[in-house]
Amino acid sequence: MTLPRATPRIIAGSVLAAALACMSAGCAPIPPPPYPLAFTITVSSPRLLETSRETTVKLLVSNAGQRAWDPARIHVSYHWLWLIPRELIHRSRLVPYQDGIRTDLDRTVAPGASVALEGRLLPPAWPGVYWLQWDMVEEGVGWFAQLSPRQPRTLVVVLPPIGWMLAPLPLLVATWGLFSRRARYADALWCAAALAVKPLILAHEALLEPSAVAYWLIGVFALMVPLVGVVVLPRRLRPIILVVVGSFCSVLILADILYYRFFGDLLSAPVLLAAQQTGRVRQSIASLFSPGLIWLLADCVCALCLAIRMTLAPRPVASFGRRVLALATASVLLATIGIALSPRRVLASASLDQMFRDRSVAEQLGPFGFHLYDVWNYGQSRWLKAPLTAAQFDRVASWLAARAPLRAGSAPRFGAAQGRNLIVVQVESLQDFAVDFRIADQDVMPHLKAWTRDSLRFTNLTDQTNQGRTSDAEFTTLTSLLPLDHGAVAFRYPANRYVGLPAVLAEHGYSTSSAVAFESGFWNRGVMHPSYGFQKTFFEPDFQLTEQIGWGLNDRDFLQQMVPRLEQSRRPFAAWLITLSLHHPFEDFPDRHKVLKLGSLEGSSFGNYLHTMRFFDTALEEFKASLARDGLLDDSVIVVFGDHDAGFTRDADLSRQLGIGAGEVGWSLNDRVPLFVRVPGGALAGVEPRPAGQTDLAPTLLALLGIDPAPLPYVGRNLLGAADDLPVPRPYGDWLDASHLFLSRGPESVCIAVAGRSPIPIQACADADRAATQEREFSRLVITEDLQQRLRSRLRELAR
Repeated sequence: MTLPRATPRIIAGSVLAAALACMSAGCAPIPPPPYPLAFTITVSSPRLLETSRETTVKLLVSNAGQRAWDPARIHVSYHWLWLIPRELIHRSRLVPYQDGIRTDLDRTVAPGASVALEGRLLPPAWPGVYWLQWDMVEEGVGWFAQLSPRQPRTLVVVLPPIGWMLAPLPLLVATWGLFSRRARYADALWCAAALAVKPLILAHEALLEPSAVAYWLIGVFALMVPLVGVVVLPRRLRPIILVVVGSFCSVLILADILYYRFFGDLLSAPVLLAAQQTGRVRQSIASLFSPGLIWLLADCVCALCLAIRMTLAPRPVASFGRRVLALATASVLLATIGIALSPRRVLASASLDQMFRDRSVAEQLGPFGFHLYDVWNYGQSRWLKAPLTAAQFDRVASWLAARAPLRAGSAPRFGAAQGRNLIVVQVESLQDFAVDFRIADQDVMPHLKAWTRDSLRFTNLTDQTNQGRTSDAEFTTLTSLLPLDHGAVAFRYPANRYVGLPAVLAEHGYSTSSAVAFESGFWNRGVMHPSYGFQKTFFEPDFQLTEQIGWGLNDRDFLQQMVPRLEQSRRPFAAWLITLSLHHPFEDFPDRHKVLKLGSLEGSSFGNYLHTMRFFDTALEEFKASLARDGLLDDSVIVVFGDHDAGFTRDADLSRQLGIGAGEVGWSLNDRVPLFVRVPGGALAGVEPRPAGQTDLAPTLLALLGIDPAPLPYVGRNLLGAADDLPVPRPYGDWLDASHLFLSRGPESVCIAVAGRSPIPIQACADADRAATQEREFSRLVITEDLQQRLRSRLRELAR
């Protein structure tokens, strides 16, 4: 993209030589030559910034060149330069430009015209003093500063965030207490420092914007826990308990950060039910750990030594009167804070019931306040909830009955594959963009892409999974219910009586089976799959574990080993095959299976992801060929879909590689998984761009097989039936329809026009938002109250 370094020098030298020649001849000074690409900028750059925390700056950019600026190719950006002059460094190439993130132009800018922008500015990751120089870039060609005059520089001080500046404080306090002979309350001081500082680290890492109440609660928690320990606990027991509490909170903050880096949210109580799964995802966890996080745990070891020393050391016993006075003071202080922090007042002012993300609650209550609220909320929903009323049940039943036409099988595609076998392949982390992705003139998934010609392809199927990830994908597609906002249904409600797709197929004469070459206890599949209605399940002991890639048996051998089992199945059969592939962080993909030429992406997480998708693509083609040899291909409907997103960090470089916007809107619209439905003989083929969700899969497949899903308690729709433009619920209160993307952020929710990807008045989304909220609420009631079987009976009665 950059031009040779000598180019600006050659231009400058030529201009200087011409000017000297003119001066010696006595002619007038030569004006500066015109530049094809040049700009001037009016900006008040900030002088003090925080590392890696993006901000916006008001810019007025004018086109001083001869060419109009195409907003698709030309962007505003900047460079960060070291304060140290280059001449003091051994070689100038050791101090390269640090290219900045891009700011898009909102229109074509003609020569002489100006445009006002909100410039995006991301400070360097390391603190220091830098020169900030604004610049513009023509992507794939070069920077304006290489061909035209540069803009003035601004000196900027980049500081670490307050949390990281204070990060060593708990370790310093513990070290001081360990070696000081007069550190009578060092354990309490360490506990206070740990509980005050570490939430600030989380706030930076999770990009939280804590409210004043949140900072207040952080301070109250940091003061009250050690104060109560000093007043109430025996002197020999106090150090151990305070260190245990402080260490537990430190580990909790660390877990929040790691969970946020993968899921984009904070750890909730229901997620802890899946804690036994972490052993299988330790590679992902390790990839999310960075050296700076050691500050969260380094002081705990020193604090433990401090607690042991204080417990063993002889201490004078405080007088009874002093202890009573301290206890009375603490009681008055607690009562005052309790009155000021009336839970009802705090919760009402924060509007927590309108928040769908845990991080939003943490911004209002602080991390420890959030976790206490989360535990209370979870306990209340499990053990203290009010019983379901008859009126609530009737409302859900009436709503499902009113949506029956959306599920109903209708001509001409109803029963297009009646009596056929059904083979569903659920693909780990397969996103829709990967099917059409090309790199260096290579198709990443040429075989699956070719299915577009003879299959029905849904290109706008949104990923509806939540914290349950793969288990949520199985749940939504098999039961046509939305996942929970907190935790996985597989662990929270495994004993429910579901009306699963395989159970309905079994009622109509199908033999049903599921297969995943992994442990049956993972995601509680050993319990959940039979509850969905699978008559037979195949897990890791049922397979010959040949070559393993990532977590388990590679996709090629897994699919090939399933072929003889499908041949032996009683027909018609329905088989649900779950691949493993590689999982986030997509490391250690075997070199012998790499066939793509990825250049600079080779060895990266994204590069390994592309290799993984190509490997699956080849395995799928071989599976298809094996089915054809055995006569199953011409008698089976084959469905291929992705379970959830790949979990990549949403950075600007990856967004450019994917060809999507760098902001939240671009990533939200890109959060799609593919769905291919291949009917024998190409009876159904074409591209369906209508917005859809994973909840629509069960009613669609039933209608295709000639089983009317109208009387079933499913929130999804039959995508082969009449067209509609209902909102498709997404996680955290978001939703999508053909014209709008709604991003739920409580009072700051945004309605986006999909066509222009720009905000529009929130009223334009009001009706659809109410519909999406109602669907989400009714789906939650069906799960938490175990209503699916009861509702099926009621819908049958209403249909008579």
